[in-house]
Amino acid sequence: MKLLSITFSEMGLDPFARVLLGIISLTFLLTFFLTTRNMDTKGLLRVLYAKPLRKRDGTVEYRKGN
Repeated sequence: MKLLSITFSEMGLDPFARVLLGIISLTFLLTFFLTTRNMDTKGLLRVLYAKPLRKRDGTVEYRKGN
């Protein structure tokens, strides 16, 4: 017995839909890995954990942790 497994034809996916699904999946994975390298983890955590200080000119400064 195959548990929760059905074929593409049983799902109603024709060859065009399978190719389109594959292209979209590969594009998502490629863009995810390309943008993951550029994430600034230290800067992101500094913004998330710091208490912001709003200056009179409207800009916001994020101080380092305690």
